[in-house]
Amino acid sequence: MPSKVVIFGIALVLLLAIFISTIEMFIPISVKNDFNSLCRKSLLKMEIEGGMTTIARDELISDLYRKGFESVVVQGTENTKYGQEITLWVEADYVYSRLRSILARENITQKMVYNKTAIARKVVN
Repeated sequence: MPSKVVIFGIALVLLLAIFISTIEMFIPISVKNDFNSLCRKSLLKMEIEGGMTTIARDELISDLYRKGFESVVVQGTENTKYGQEITLWVEADYVYSRLRSILARENITQKMVYNKTAIARKVVN
């Protein structure tokens, strides 16, 4: 009877570790989705304004830092005429803790890059 309790305990720990590692696989996917959403919002703003202003750049950087990103680098076309191409390139690091083995965790740095080109356009309602 005591051996069944020990085996049940070990099986429970292993099952819990597998469950946690499976859930942790979705963390970078969710964070990348948030990253792309913030960058896309900034690119749409750039399309309307004809380029990236320093206010828009600072707003994007502060939004990314607020979401937990580090080492944020933003490069975007600053001034352009309507109808020309604008480019937004953003690179940031995201650090999160991940289960390395059954009872050990390690910090992982995930580098994320957003690089898109669009056409500057004036939106008329």
